[in-house]
Amino acid sequence: MTSRRRTASTLATAGLALAVAAECCSAGLLSLSGWFIGACAVAGAAAYSSFSYLAPSGGVRAFALARIAGNYSKRLVLHAAALHRVATARADFFDRAAATDRAQRAGLWSGELLDRSMADADSVGMALIRSVAPVAVTAVLTAGGVLAVALAASGATAAVLAAGVAIAAVIAYRMPDSARASEQHTRKALRAEVVTAVDAWPEMAALGAAEQLAARTTARLGQLDAARAAVTAGRQRKTLITGLVSVATLTATIAGTMTAGPGPATVVFTALIAGGVLAQAEQLSAAAEARATAAAARHRLDASATAPSPGEATAPEMRSGASEQTIGFDGYLRPATARTPERVLAARVARGGMLVVTGRSGSGKSTLLRAFAASLRRSLETGDDRPPVTAVAADDYLFTGTLGANFRLADPTLTDDEVDRRLADLWLDRSGLTATTPVGVGGRNLSGGELRRVYLGRALATRPHVLIVDEPTTGLDEQTAQHVLRSLAQLPDTTVVAAVHTMPALLTSMDRVSTLALD
Repeated sequence: MTSRRRTASTLATAGLALAVAAECCSAGLLSLSGWFIGACAVAGAAAYSSFSYLAPSGGVRAFALARIAGNYSKRLVLHAAALHRVATARADFFDRAAATDRAQRAGLWSGELLDRSMADADSVGMALIRSVAPVAVTAVLTAGGVLAVALAASGATAAVLAAGVAIAAVIAYRMPDSARASEQHTRKALRAEVVTAVDAWPEMAALGAAEQLAARTTARLGQLDAARAAVTAGRQRKTLITGLVSVATLTATIAGTMTAGPGPATVVFTALIAGGVLAQAEQLSAAAEARATAAAARHRLDASATAPSPGEATAPEMRSGASEQTIGFDGYLRPATARTPERVLAARVARGGMLVVTGRSGSGKSTLLRAFAASLRRSLETGDDRPPVTAVAADDYLFTGTLGANFRLADPTLTDDEVDRRLADLWLDRSGLTATTPVGVGGRNLSGGELRRVYLGRALATRPHVLIVDEPTTGLDEQTAQHVLRSLAQLPDTTVVAAVHTMPALLTSMDRVSTLALD
């Protein structure tokens, strides 16, 4: 994660620098071209003029080429940086969710929540292009434009230009936009109304109330249309005010330049550079909206991944630790339940060994594993690129696509042949599964036992230091279950922590296997 953040930060810095350079080249091309045309016109009207066009024309060509190269490089680097930010935001969301025990809760990974969370991650990542870059470009371009106008005309004229840009920024970031919040609230209400209408339609039709239900939904649609119209009107009003400020500022800048008494070519130069600066400042309204959208998205991501549900108790804290020989925890307080008393737990396992947590349903095995995984993620220092912990929940998730695509989420370098070998290691080849096998939506094309082994294989593809597995043999016949347990216990450089109901006889005779009984 640190490497990903560092890469994203480096790309973002380079992309912003290229964006600023590209826009400065655009402004330089515009203003120098205007000055050049004006200077040529003045020189052509004068007899025996000694004006040389070579240096200015070379400057125009240089600005044009630099503008083309800068825009192309800017798009490449900024989009790469934005994609890294999107990936980081998504990874952060899943990491926080897993660490706070939210990823395993029934209903958390609903399609609606995942879609919204991934869209929010996109908004957070793309804010670099939609919000940060326009602000950075406007700031640098304004500073350069004000300096150029001050040198070409006067300090007072430059101050007028700076004031115009400042007013445009205030309008963009301070002008209230209550209609947008109203539109979002109306959209949520409509979504809830539609879901309710779909679920209740058979009952309402049987009661003869289908028309009333349709009328309510239609009314919600009308409210959404009205809210959208209000948002559009607010944007148009902000655009109109900003445009009027720009026209007034440009007029005052031209008038101030002409009062200073420079030649026509300088007046054209000042007008064009001021126009370029003001045109860039008009983009601040869209940047302010993108910033607000990204901030709201970030808040939703943090809240959905870390906020406990109403009445939900947070997982008990534990102290995990590792040495060169062992990994373990102590000080874990298992709360009392109807079946089990309160108890302080501790356990250690040899590195590369296996810790088997046993207990009947409701004894707290899954809660213990989740707390241990969260604690290890915070405390375990690995010193390499392998993840410290990979956890396989009792009800994991398989993404739509092929088995190979799912395995490559864990290791993008895996080839189809390597995925096939991993499937064979778990006896999945006996079911005819290959890297190109489609899994269906949520893995519906696979049986429960096949899904369990696919989850394990995908987790092992990350090559974690610690693999935490909840019920690794669920849905497996006895022979396959023994093969899976033997494979987990014999992993060469991964410590395995597994939760099962009863201690398998196969593991009792194996070396480097520890047990923690919760009953």
